[in-house]
Amino acid sequence: MKFFTFDWWCGLQEHRYFDPTPEFKKHLERIRDRLPQGLLTLQETVSLHDAHLRSLDYTHYNNSLILRLDGDDGTGGLRHFIIEYIDVISYRIVVNAEYGLPGPQGFGDLGYDEADITTDGNFEHRLLFSTGIEMQIVFRDFKLNWKDTK
Repeated sequence: MKFFTFDWWCGLQEHRYFDPTPEFKKHLERIRDRLPQGLLTLQETVSLHDAHLRSLDYTHYNNSLILRLDGDDGTGGLRHFIIEYIDVISYRIVVNAEYGLPGPQGFGDLGYDEADITTDGNFEHRLLFSTGIEMQIVFRDFKLNWKDTK
C-alpha cells in the first residue's frame, strides 16, 4: 500500500492520527480518467471497508482473478461483491506476520483499498486486511458486480 499502510492503520487504532486521504484523493484525481469505471466506483462510490473475502479464484483459460467478498450495503444489509480482474499480469499476497488487528479469522476485515496505474500503463489494485495481509493485483481490465440482500 502506498497511502493507507498497515502501520498507519495500526497507529489509527491507537489514536495516533495522520490522515493519508487528502494525498490519495490528489493521486486519484490525476488518474481517474484512465481507470476502468468499476475500479473508479470502488474508489469513489461503493465501499469495500469491512468486507470479508469469501473466495479467490484464478482462471487460467482467460487469465482472470475473481474475488468474492461480503460487505455492507450502507444500510446494514449484506452486499455480495464479485470483482473480476481480467488479463492479470501479476498478483501478490504479502503477510505481516509481526502483528494484526482484532477481527474475524481468515484474511480478516478488508480495511482499505487503493487503485493505481503502473509505469507501463497497467492497472493495480491494492487491498489491505486487518490480519496484516496485503493483496496487490496488476491487470488490464476490470469488472465489478454486486447484489444486495436484506
